[in-house]
Amino acid sequence: MLNADDPFVKAMTSRTKAKVIFFGESDEADVRAENVRLTDSGQPAFRLHTPSGASDVTMRLYGEHHVSNALAAAAVAHELGMSAEEIATALSEADSLSRWRMEVTERPDGVTIVNDAYNANPESMRAALRALVAMGRGRRTWAVLGKMAELGDEALAEHDAVGRLAVRLNVSKLVAVGGREASWLQLGAYNEGSWGEESVHVSDAQAAIDLLRSELRPGDVVLVKASRSVGLEGVAQALLETGTEGEVAAR
Repeated sequence: MLNADDPFVKAMTSRTKAKVIFFGESDEADVRAENVRLTDSGQPAFRLHTPSGASDVTMRLYGEHHVSNALAAAAVAHELGMSAEEIATALSEADSLSRWRMEVTERPDGVTIVNDAYNANPESMRAALRALVAMGRGRRTWAVLGKMAELGDEALAEHDAVGRLAVRLNVSKLVAVGGREASWLQLGAYNEGSWGEESVHVSDAQAAIDLLRSELRPGDVVLVKASRSVGLEGVAQALLETGTEGEVAAR
C-alpha cells in the first residue's frame, strides 16, 4: 500500500515486484477520497472510491488529517475482500483509542475543549486549526498552542507559519504558551496582521490557565495542542475542572 499523494512514497513502486495498491486523493489512486470536507462539528467526510464501488464516509474522529490514515486502512480492507459499503460503514464507526488526540469534551456551560496535546507537527497543527474553525462557526475560537519539537533548522519558519495560519483562518484568539518557539508562533500571528488582542504570548501553562479562566465565555471552543514534552494536557484538564459541577459530557 503506497500513498499516491506523496511523490517520494509513490516512487517506491519501482523498488518492489509485489502488487502495489495506491491510496490517496489523487485520481491515480486505486482507493481514493473525493470531495473531502469537514462537517460543522469538525469531522471529515468524503466519498470513498474503491475498484469495487463507492460509498460515503463521515468519520467520528476530528480533523482532516485522519483521511489519509482512513484510506490506507480502506486499501487493506479492499484487498481482504470487503465491499466499498462495508469499508465505509467501518470507517464511519471507528473511534479514537488514544487519549489527548483531538479529544472533544463539552463543559456544562457550553465551552468546548479540544484536547490534542499528545503531540504536534506542522501538518497536524494545520489540520487541528482547520478543525477548530469548522467546529467554531458562529462561536469564539481559541487556539492554545505550544512548541513543535524536533524541527531542527525549520523550527522558526514552521512556527511562524502556524501563527500566520491562525490569523488567516480567523481564529478568534491565539494563546502561544512557553519559550522561544511559542514566541515565534505569536510573532507569526503579529506579522500576519494580529496587532490587537487577537494573539498573546504567555510564559507557561499556568499563565494560560489563568488567562482562559478569566476570559472564556459560554459557547467558546478551545483547541489545546503542542508537542508532548510541553505538557499542555494540563491546561485542558484544568479548563474542564473550572466552574463545572458533576460530570462533563464527552462527545
